[in-house]
Amino acid sequence: MATQTGFCSFKISNLLDRTRIHSRTILFLLTVSLLMGVARRVEAQTPPQQHVYGAQSLSPTSSRVSGFSKASQTGALTVVPGSPFNERFEGGLVAIDGQGKFLFVLNPASNDISMFQIDQATGALAEVPASPFQVPPTVNPNQAPSFALSIGTEASGKFVFVGYAFGDFQGQSAVVTLSIDTSVPTNPALLTQQTTDFLVGEPLQLLTDGKGLHLYVGLSQGQDGQLVGGADVYSIDPAAGSLSFLGTADGSAGLGRSTAIDPAGRFFFVGWGFHIGFIDSCIISPVDGTTAALPSSTVDLGPNPGIFPDAMVVDNSGRFLFVQQTGIGVLVYSIDQITGALSHVQGPFANISFSLGTAVADPQGPYLYSLDTLGIHAYQIDQQIGNLAEISGSPFSDGVNGSPGGLAISGSPVQAVTGPAATIFPTTANFGSITVGTSSPTQVFSIVDTGGQTLNINSISIAGTNSSSFSQSNTCTPTLAPNASCSVSVTFTPASAGPLSATLQVSDNAPGSPQTLVLNGTGVAAAPAVTLLPASLDFGTVTQGTSTSLNSSVKNSGAAPLHITSVVLGGTNPNDFNVSSPACNTAIAVNSTCTITVTFVPLAPGVRSANITISDDAPDSPQTLALSGTSVVPVAGITFNPAVPSFPTITQGTSGLAQILTITSSGTGPLHISSVSLGGPNPLDFSFTNNCQAPVAPSANCTISLVFNPVVSAQSTANLTITDDAAGSPQSISLSASANPAFTPGPAPNGGSTTASISAGQTAQYLLQLTPGPGYSGTVSLACTGAPLDATCQVPASVSIANGASAPFTVTVSTKGGAALPPSIPRRFVPPSGIRALPLLAFALLLLIIGKSRSILDSAFRARRLARSGGLAAILLCSVIYAAGCGSSVTTTPPPVTPPAIVTPSGTSAIIITLTAMSSSGQPLQLPTLQLTLTVK
Repeated sequence: MATQTGFCSFKISNLLDRTRIHSRTILFLLTVSLLMGVARRVEAQTPPQQHVYGAQSLSPTSSRVSGFSKASQTGALTVVPGSPFNERFEGGLVAIDGQGKFLFVLNPASNDISMFQIDQATGALAEVPASPFQVPPTVNPNQAPSFALSIGTEASGKFVFVGYAFGDFQGQSAVVTLSIDTSVPTNPALLTQQTTDFLVGEPLQLLTDGKGLHLYVGLSQGQDGQLVGGADVYSIDPAAGSLSFLGTADGSAGLGRSTAIDPAGRFFFVGWGFHIGFIDSCIISPVDGTTAALPSSTVDLGPNPGIFPDAMVVDNSGRFLFVQQTGIGVLVYSIDQITGALSHVQGPFANISFSLGTAVADPQGPYLYSLDTLGIHAYQIDQQIGNLAEISGSPFSDGVNGSPGGLAISGSPVQAVTGPAATIFPTTANFGSITVGTSSPTQVFSIVDTGGQTLNINSISIAGTNSSSFSQSNTCTPTLAPNASCSVSVTFTPASAGPLSATLQVSDNAPGSPQTLVLNGTGVAAAPAVTLLPASLDFGTVTQGTSTSLNSSVKNSGAAPLHITSVVLGGTNPNDFNVSSPACNTAIAVNSTCTITVTFVPLAPGVRSANITISDDAPDSPQTLALSGTSVVPVAGITFNPAVPSFPTITQGTSGLAQILTITSSGTGPLHISSVSLGGPNPLDFSFTNNCQAPVAPSANCTISLVFNPVVSAQSTANLTITDDAAGSPQSISLSASANPAFTPGPAPNGGSTTASISAGQTAQYLLQLTPGPGYSGTVSLACTGAPLDATCQVPASVSIANGASAPFTVTVSTKGGAALPPSIPRRFVPPSGIRALPLLAFALLLLIIGKSRSILDSAFRARRLARSGGLAAILLCSVIYAAGCGSSVTTTPPPVTPPAIVTPSGTSAIIITLTAMSSSGQPLQLPTLQLTLTVK
């Protein structure tokens, strides 16, 4: 046994020694492993050297890139070896990939992108062999995106995004996704992956969130001229970089000027304005990166026009927004850490200036950098008040003094390796006032894993004093992957009156568990409530002496029966209104109504008003229903339809269809028509009847029936005159109509003519007819005139026209002839009896005068006496001869001569046939005559 004991003791001792050796070895290995882990964590916590790069253009075809290393403790800059670096093109905006390995320079005129590799140790730049890179045609083989405006990168360092004013098609802009290809370490390149086209606006800025999940495309006015702003939000595919549209950030903004994003991804800021500038603050949803359509708050940069937010930068703490405002300088706004609302706290700094792409905030420290022609300015940010203080040695320069193009800084925010993190969004929950026992509209909240590891959800519950008044349902599974979300629907059903609150609790494996959201609502005791539909009654314009009625419904929109105790008229003119509400005298159930009928009976002209006071058991009793109306004195008015009657063309002597002229009383009082008459050039061609003898009430009408009875075959015009008590009386309406001839006289076919040639003593016959116009029938009287000497004209006394058939008739003209006229015999003149003694008396008197004057004239006028004596002798001789030729004093009468027979003389005569007829209305027609030509040989 001893041996056995000794042997056992030896084995146990040996085993113990070996155990001690292994324990020391394990302890040593654990210690080494721990130290290495700590070293790795320290290394992970120590950020790499940051570098700042600024591109400055020297000419339209050349530029330089200045590179600096940043001192982490002071923010001061030191020129990197080899700076400045040659950029072979015009240069512009710059960007650094999310891992700080490459610098990209946008060349807008050359339409390409220069790519430089960053030496991680020194910060020196080396252009990659295939640089620059140009986006080729993609969707449209005939057009590639051009005129680059903006550039952006994302956190993974795998993708670059470039915005172009001109996209794949005419009138569109575009954002192109390019991947950073490092498969050949010595020859990295940019590869085009996707083109996203924009129909409206152009991509002014490209921003990404800190995790590289979302791309924000800040929009401004594009080729179509629309004044757009805000941003379109896209998800970024982590494998291919392809973009998928999610929604918008501040879709209500106008002309976009600038955008900025909180480094923590909580808030999005939009600068915009056309005449006056504005800055909108928007809360970013952690679910999809979008914001509400309307901003949570807005800063107005007015009232002076022309002041706009030209560029904006958020500091690395997310507490301050730095805004370059037109013509003023830089202003500093503090950011509310819950709502994102802005408050002006510093500035303006007139000596600080930057533009889009020429200012950056240090992601790892409280510094702001800006680029101008002097170099790069560095400012330290007071993290308490946001003040800017320029760092000693600023501006930093490597000797380049060109036009500033773009500025970029490398580095990411220093963060420990994160586990799961939970956020409830939205962060507030107010359900308002809800009647006890009824439920509110459901509100939906999202639980988002904002960390880097899986979130384990243990439970979701509602706790607190009034937890029974809230209920929830959710779509959450036990685990959420990073950046994933689930939803919780909460309903408020108050159990009692008064303010009520509870807490939504999410128990999980994230720091701060349980996550909480305070729920608030107010319970309102069940009571009736009154809603007036409509809330006021406007009767418009009503003629004094008339009335009109309107209704208003009293709805019980509460949660208990409504009891109305009185409905009373009051106000300025209560006597002008009457009210009736018989159905409102009993209890009105929930959601039921009763009707109040109000009649407006104005007693005087002008604006009349009153109100109805409704007393009931609703909390806001009494309610008031406002009444208003305008009273006018009755005034007669008149309108005509049609304004000018139209008559179809008919036949002379017939009657057309009656044309109805409607007279409407268009005034506010009755219309009195005292007379209707016809006048003008052809009043007999029209006739009328009417029923307008009685007063015509407002909006009523009467009619005048007009008939066209033409007695002439031409255009007939007349005036219809209406005398009344409306303004402008008498009214005159022009009447106009045309008529075809009742019939047309002319030669009959088969030998008829209106001319004839005969010898004296012969008879001429004219075969004629009357051709009726459409619809004419009647009796036509005929008469003949104009027959030549000793000729007779015979026509029928009348001709009848019926059934549209032509009516023939014959005109006969008979002449005389056959004997010659005898020669003309002059008659002898026989003086009247008793006149023969006169020559003898004259002769005796003459002798007496001659004897008496002989002595006087003998000597002086001897020569003349001879002449005068010869004349007197001649007179005496004539008298004697006359007396002798007459014979006795007895008168002798010559025997009578019988004239020969008279014949029709030769020549041409116009035979006139006169036609007469009556119209269907008994008026004589105005008819033309028919002329016949007769030639007698």
